[in-house]
Amino acid sequence: LLSNFISITDNEDKGIKEVLAFFGGYCEYSVGFTSSTIEGSKQYFELKLSQCKTLDKYKKTAELPASHMAYLFYKNLNDEEKKNYAEIHSVLIFNNGVEKTYKFPTSDLDLVIEKMPIVHKIVEIIKQKDFISILPILNDKTLHNYDKNQLVTNLGIADTTFGNVTEEGFKPFGFKFAKSKGGKGYLHISGMIMRDKLNNEFSLDLDLDTSNHDIYLIDYQY
Repeated sequence: LLSNFISITDNEDKGIKEVLAFFGGYCEYSVGFTSSTIEGSKQYFELKLSQCKTLDKYKKTAELPASHMAYLFYKNLNDEEKKNYAEIHSVLIFNNGVEKTYKFPTSDLDLVIEKMPIVHKIVEIIKQKDFISILPILNDKTLHNYDKNQLVTNLGIADTTFGNVTEEGFKPFGFKFAKSKGGKGYLHISGMIMRDKLNNEFSLDLDLDTSNHDIYLIDYQY
């Protein structure tokens, strides 16, 4: 269900419908402005999700679905529409009435969109079982200290448990920007790899530099 308080473009409508297709529930939307003496006036688009049956399981990690809401909406906009907004706001209303608001600068969302093909590339490599070709882009020294050869070996071992990657491939769940203990920033993208035997949680830690395609860590869970 959509709340039709404002006039929106076809792409904005498509983005909202993609949020609803993923989460279900009820989605209100609005456009707002923030103003400060330093930054001036900024326009934002707000999505408010409620009556979502699956939302409560994310109470402790609410930033994840909130970020995915913003991503699903924003990636549907064309270049001119993206210029209209400085931020995308995601408001989550849990079934107990608790409300949480998250604000995502569109510059961050632009970076996520630019980095997402790296995630899909790795999933395609896993699908083809060409694990060894992941080695050149794995950086096991800068952010996390581990043995990348062992990690790649473990990917092959896990593949026998999970089964083959299906055509659906990678299903993103959200992202966050974080810093290592050494203070280096990175982008964490998480989701699920869809399999014919057992789907598995999957995440990547990526460099913030758009020209750097290094992968700092690949994490599997199930």
